[in-house]
Amino acid sequence: MTPGQVYREGAYKGVPMGIYLTLIFLFTVLSEQFSLLSLAGLAMLCYTPFFTYRLIVKIHKKYFCTSDFASLWMLGISIFIGGSMICALCSYAYLQYIDPNFIYRQAVNAAELYKELDPDNTSGIAEVIDSLIDNNMLPTSIEVAVEMLWTTTFFGSLLSMLLSAIVRKRHPKQ
Repeated sequence: MTPGQVYREGAYKGVPMGIYLTLIFLFTVLSEQFSLLSLAGLAMLCYTPFFTYRLIVKIHKKYFCTSDFASLWMLGISIFIGGSMICALCSYAYLQYIDPNFIYRQAVNAAELYKELDPDNTSGIAEVIDSLIDNNMLPTSIEVAVEMLWTTTFFGSLLSMLLSAIVRKRHPKQ
């Protein structure tokens, strides 16, 4: 594959990855109202390596298994960059316009949980969370979305490195 083909194919396959990552996000945030969605989100999260593998193998076979390790790795990174951008945009829209109090509610729930788990507050975590809430220092919707974008891209690049080696081993050059 040429570099242009790698990026183009990564962008095309980034769309299904973006939809997939967005569904994981939505299942996770909506599990507050529908607890079974947390299981679906967790199952999808666990299936992510297999989903990514299928995307990479499909492109590798499209080019007659002639792609080298570096091209496959860059393909995986491109897939995750595109997918993460779509997921970050959808996450931002959800957190900003659909459920703007989500981050605040989660911080309050976390503080309450730590107070129950550590009534003597020996760790001080509940106090720190309360301080963040009181001083309006909780992350904004865009900060959460950008952090998710970077985190997903980083871990996606690590996963892609491993999967690229597996793809090359299981589908050698013809």
